[in-house]
Amino acid sequence: MKENQSGRSMLEMLGVLSIIGVISVGGIAGYSRMTERYKINTCMQQINIIAAKLSAIGAQTNSYGGLDNESAVKFNAVPYEMVGSSAGTLTNPFGGSVNIVGSFLLEDKSDASHPQAYAIKYSGLSQEACISLASSSWNKSKSSSLLGIGVGADADASIFQGCPGTSSVACPDGSVTSLPMDISKARIACNCKDNCVLVMKFF
Repeated sequence: MKENQSGRSMLEMLGVLSIIGVISVGGIAGYSRMTERYKINTCMQQINIIAAKLSAIGAQTNSYGGLDNESAVKFNAVPYEMVGSSAGTLTNPFGGSVNIVGSFLLEDKSDASHPQAYAIKYSGLSQEACISLASSSWNKSKSSSLLGIGVGADADASIFQGCPGTSSVACPDGSVTSLPMDISKARIACNCKDNCVLVMKFF
């Protein structure tokens, strides 16, 4: 007569642990994607808020002379969660820096001493964030004050009114790259892993 066996065999236990492992890995990957999407959406919201408030201020003053992080905070143009502990320090959801500065509007930079535009620069972005932000529809209305978007490892504020665009700069009516940046072009321009830069310029 056989004795009744209780418990589970080692093989069964390994099978259960394997299933739990697969489910856990899938859950972690899903959570990571969800977190990345949340950070990208937060960046978009922050930029929209900053741009709306600064453009309204610029419409009254006709100049962005002296504009920097500190003055943007004083104008209440920056969401509170971005403001760092030291004066003038702004951070984005990816932990990188944010810089706001008055900038030129004309190609020859003849208005640099009396800036008619401003730039918002986000550094330390993930490659996915760079691609997503570059290819988003920022200029939905014809009255948009967006001059252009520059992306990549070392994007800068060399975007001006009527710019033709380049492989890494998209402009509203760009003959080379227009807004929104085509996703295939954004993937090439955002070849910067986890240290990507996004510059958006407004007037």
